[in-house]
Amino acid sequence: MAAVACGGFTACNDTLDVVPLEYKEDPNFAPPHISASWGLEEHPEYAGNGVYTYKDIRYNNLFTRNLGWNGGDGVLTVGLPGGHVLWTFNDSFYGVLSDPETRTRGNCSFPRNSIMVESAVNGAPAGTEEGLHWMADWIQTDNPNAPGYYKARTHVDHPRAVSYNDDGIAQDYLYWSGDGTIVNGKLQLIWMGVHTPGNGDMLNQNAALATYSLEGQPGDPNYMKLESIDHNWIPENPYGYGSTLWEGEDGHLYLYSSTGNGQFLGNVPIVARTKGSDLTTGVEYYVPNDLGEMIWQDEYPSLLQAQNSGIAPDQGSITMPWVFKKGDYYYMLAQSFPFVPELVIMRSENPWGPFTDKAVLLKLPNPLDALQLGTYNHVYMLNYHPALARDGEIVISTNTDCANFWDNFNSPGSADWYRPFFYRIFKWERAFEN
Repeated sequence: MAAVACGGFTACNDTLDVVPLEYKEDPNFAPPHISASWGLEEHPEYAGNGVYTYKDIRYNNLFTRNLGWNGGDGVLTVGLPGGHVLWTFNDSFYGVLSDPETRTRGNCSFPRNSIMVESAVNGAPAGTEEGLHWMADWIQTDNPNAPGYYKARTHVDHPRAVSYNDDGIAQDYLYWSGDGTIVNGKLQLIWMGVHTPGNGDMLNQNAALATYSLEGQPGDPNYMKLESIDHNWIPENPYGYGSTLWEGEDGHLYLYSSTGNGQFLGNVPIVARTKGSDLTTGVEYYVPNDLGEMIWQDEYPSLLQAQNSGIAPDQGSITMPWVFKKGDYYYMLAQSFPFVPELVIMRSENPWGPFTDKAVLLKLPNPLDALQLGTYNHVYMLNYHPALARDGEIVISTNTDCANFWDNFNSPGSADWYRPFFYRIFKWERAFEN
């Protein structure tokens, strides 16, 4: 795909020609029915015949931006009533590109978390610039010649923060995105506490639970208004429970994460669950007891328990697990660890596992797209977006970083680092047939 030059201070929404698709004549491998308006381009690297993978050019363009938010990672979504979608971001760049034609990022603020709502059209996410409602705490948006134009501050601050930069953004303690759910017409959203002591470490701290109003429609004053936040929802959460969640049919919310298993470069998925049907009802953790039997316990796990709590035994090292259900199976999506550019899928009869039958579902190129100039350092945060699906497909995004953090600025293509790229995977169940 040719690189896209974007002019002006708007999102880059140029319409791209969709690459002609060719398929085998075997009816067992019949392609999905896809509208050209979806803006998909076939991505040939998939696991086995009959799985169809596409780059989502429409959403890639939507997040190729020149004004305001112009990069960020995290990139989680929560489906909201009416088909609207909440987007949350971790570290992000806000400001104005110094050269939109060459996609060069200049002086930006760097809020540690941010939120946006994509409104729905006919019950489905709009997928347009007009549908995006950025709820940033802007420094100023009126004077392009004054300091702070379209820069922003962090959405929610950590109460332990004591060190701030010149933009008033905390640097030592902060919140990054967790998952969320809808309870009694309100959004319950998890924020994961992180400590960055300045030596390159990123240490899990507490998990906070925020409640947001969904009164009205996106753009209304009370829509996504932060009503309350419990910073001690999980007072100390070193293993990151709540990074993702699944709303179980049994009345529990299942909270997933991944943590080191005590072996060199070993990483395993772990799970906890709520005692009731919302996030305020208390949490219990799935861990081995002294006899090695897996049980649900109220106490937060010890290091040894966490290391032995993996719910995908003998499936290798994986990170950022996402669980969903279709038919009789629960499926887990995850990235091979550490930073392997591939998405894997496993299945189980229970949301607590064991998850087995691992298959590679998607392999990612380097670079991800011609919009990126040069190869990336890491590909990370392969995040699942069920609220964006149109026909039962798996929708994921991923982020990449560059070898040197300062390459995010003042060089052609710098604004296409540290931003999401999107993929859609149709007929993904066939990965288990191959």
